[in-house]
Amino acid sequence: MSALIATTLTPDLTTGLAAAKTLDGHVDFALVPDDFSDLDAVEFASWLGPLTDRLGLIPEVRITHLEPFHVSTASATLDYAARARAGLSVGISDSAAEAELFGRRAAAPAVDAWAEAAAVIDVIRRLWDSWDDDAIIRDKSTDRYIDRDRLHYVEAKLPDSTGTDYSVLGPSITPRPPQGHPPIVVRAEPGNEAARAAADIVLVDEASGTVSLEELRAELAPETPVLAILPAADRRTEVADIVGSVRILRGRGADGVLFSASVAEQLEFSVRLVSEILPALQSAGLRENTTGADLRSRLGVGPAVSAYADA
Repeated sequence: MSALIATTLTPDLTTGLAAAKTLDGHVDFALVPDDFSDLDAVEFASWLGPLTDRLGLIPEVRITHLEPFHVSTASATLDYAARARAGLSVGISDSAAEAELFGRRAAAPAVDAWAEAAAVIDVIRRLWDSWDDDAIIRDKSTDRYIDRDRLHYVEAKLPDSTGTDYSVLGPSITPRPPQGHPPIVVRAEPGNEAARAAADIVLVDEASGTVSLEELRAELAPETPVLAILPAADRRTEVADIVGSVRILRGRGADGVLFSASVAEQLEFSVRLVSEILPALQSAGLRENTTGADLRSRLGVGPAVSAYADA
């Protein structure tokens, strides 16, 4: 199986679009990080959606201080803007500084924030499913735009990271995304076993020393892709060394790699990735041209089955 190849794409109006167009049609997806210091990741990805053709766009959304309903509708809208190439990277916030940015609740330990995130992932998917694929009927004879019988009521109650219960009600205000469920990505971190078990794709940074590839492969379902995070290689790094690293990671159970590039280097690295690294990986038999009409199929993630398929 071809190695999945992705890279980070920090929101930046100077280099972001050029980097995205360089990567388009070559890598499987760009992960758009969000540290609350610059452009919003979902808005940036939504801007890139109509301007690219094949690049998967997966913004990071740290849901601790956000409304699950709004995250659901924003990510569904992105999937329409990107024509079935969107994903959703679910993260958390556990610092007092980030809590103060929102003023909604106090900061909480990471383990509690991750427990909430695992529950939120389920709620987001239920909201995506709250419209059947054929809910829009445009029936002029009865002046009905939607068939209300094909919408599903969602009522979820879950505790936030501080232990306070809150409710999420549906159906959504946005039709079911083109992919059904845009693939959900979670980084493997201490205490987030439930969240990564709920993810479609898991990222692992072995340099952090928190979890190894072998541990993840034993823990996760066999069909869940795992991507190892590697630093973006600078000009001093030989392409052969990069190919060797990818080969070793594949042998240890990784389905691919995510290169992590800083905003200052992302445009230069995207050019090198497309012109030098990817051709070398293809020559080594580690990479084939990306295929698949939508991001789920390109990543080898199965079709999304609605929670209300039998309703």
